[in-house]
Amino acid sequence: MSAVSVFLLCIAAIFLIGIVGELVFARTGIPDVVWLIVVGIVLGPVAGLVSKASLMDAAPYFGALTLVVVLFDGGSELKLRELSQAAGRGTLLAVVGFLLAILFVAPVAMLAVWLEVLPESWTWMHAVMLGTILGGSSSVVIMPALRKAGLAPRIANLVNLESALTDVLSVVTTGAVIQILSHRVSGGAGTAAFTLLKSFGIGVGLGLVAGLLSILVLRKLRRSAYAYPLTLGALLFLYVLVDELGGSAALAILAAAVMVGNAPALSKAIGLAKTARLSHNVKGVHGEITFIIKSFFFCFIGAMLGPPWGGLLFGVVVGLVLYAARVPNVLLCTWKSGLSTPSRGLVSVLFPRGMAAGVLAMMPHQAGIPGTRELPVVVFSAVFTTILLFAVGFPLLKKRLPASDLVPPGELDAALSGVPADASMTADASMTADATASPLAALAGQPADATEVDPGAAPAAETSIPLVHPKE
Repeated sequence: MSAVSVFLLCIAAIFLIGIVGELVFARTGIPDVVWLIVVGIVLGPVAGLVSKASLMDAAPYFGALTLVVVLFDGGSELKLRELSQAAGRGTLLAVVGFLLAILFVAPVAMLAVWLEVLPESWTWMHAVMLGTILGGSSSVVIMPALRKAGLAPRIANLVNLESALTDVLSVVTTGAVIQILSHRVSGGAGTAAFTLLKSFGIGVGLGLVAGLLSILVLRKLRRSAYAYPLTLGALLFLYVLVDELGGSAALAILAAAVMVGNAPALSKAIGLAKTARLSHNVKGVHGEITFIIKSFFFCFIGAMLGPPWGGLLFGVVVGLVLYAARVPNVLLCTWKSGLSTPSRGLVSVLFPRGMAAGVLAMMPHQAGIPGTRELPVVVFSAVFTTILLFAVGFPLLKKRLPASDLVPPGELDAALSGVPADASMTADASMTADATASPLAALAGQPADATEVDPGAAPAAETSIPLVHPKE
């Protein structure tokens, strides 16, 4: 069999496993990313069809594209109105969890340096960087799981918001640490702080400008077949422009995505006659692109799991340490929240790491930081460990939840299908259908908005995809 035939069969297998994995997930609660990682392990370390060296060569290109897609996906679903409503405990859970992950992981990393598992060149700043890379839970894994699990809004809102915010914290903080370690930030503390603020300012400033321009353009592209290629092309151009100007490209993409995601409210605020919003076409195509990127990336993670075995085993230890940091975070941030004990136990396992951590793991070596070539192996192993803990714990702990912590089956079916259970709950079910669809709801090919809205019609009430609204 020719190399081209093997390549095509591998791609076909990845797509099929991704689809079958989602069907299995719907029945068993086991995330589809587990099967994708297993496929990667088979294609790489087991069968040897994909070499680690070739994957490392492709990693910079694949990683940059993945980062753009992930940040746009998550940022466009962060609704400002919902952030203000659920910002309390969700923000606390995100920030405290991120800090605890660093505090738990960094000392363990320095112990690994002493044991010669990690390079001698590693410093405490390297150890902190490992903590920031793995500091955030994965919205790619969590949000689809919560959407189909039918958890009560007070639980789903809390964890969805946390996962969205920690992705942002991981990307921004890791970018800053990489700049310091790669000596792009030098001099005293004042100089370093100024350089970082300048980098963030360029990123946020150009991102907001790009987002504002997007709001103006969106009104003209609602029914255009070229809306998504133009959107993706503009995001890639923005990433390159900001990076060349010395700004934070990740922050620029995120700022633009938040602007686009809140286009209906912002277009009203600036007095536009017609409300701008992402079209059904853009959401649907982006969902399919995200599914493809996700399928390839988690297979990539599996294929990279291999020697050095010390790094692989250390990654498993780091995954367990992240769970140890998760437990006190949940106990602290849900104290007097009204959540039941089983619910707090469930939230404790909702901490899988994913695509953001995987992309960030490749950036230090790309930036020329010594001693980080094998860092992806450690991070990917930790990611797989956290996903396994989530995959085992989530379905088991969900069975212990009281009925009050679950959405009634009729309302859940209506939310997933987008059809209200009865005429009296039409508006509320419509809100729930949009709200329960994650930023990656279209992974299954089902965009959140089932019908296209006439641009000339009155704008619909703004709803949120990542957060779930309780029935009033």
